[in-house]
Amino acid sequence: MIDFIVDTIFWFVVFWLVIKVWEAYLTAKNEVLMEQVKDMQAQIKNTVIHVDIEKHNDIFYLYDKDTREFIAQGSNFEEVKKNCEVRFKGKAVVADEVQMQLLGIK
Repeated sequence: MIDFIVDTIFWFVVFWLVIKVWEAYLTAKNEVLMEQVKDMQAQIKNTVIHVDIEKHNDIFYLYDKDTREFIAQGSNFEEVKKNCEVRFKGKAVVADEVQMQLLGIK
């Protein structure tokens, strides 16, 4: 009977230790993944500009969605695209697709 109790306690401790080691591993792995996600978010933020589009008197004005900073202007999609490429080399300017359709931008 004593052997059974000692074996039960032993295996309980072993099982508990395995769970604690597995928990520590998963926590460390999660922290590494969170750092990678933060790095990727920073890279995306540095390479993509999200814009709002306004149209006044047949001229399109692009503003940064977060800061409302002026980005570019043009009378058609090609002109706006060209102005964005000149001003922001290596960055993508992204607008809401629904907003573009409402304003008649290709």
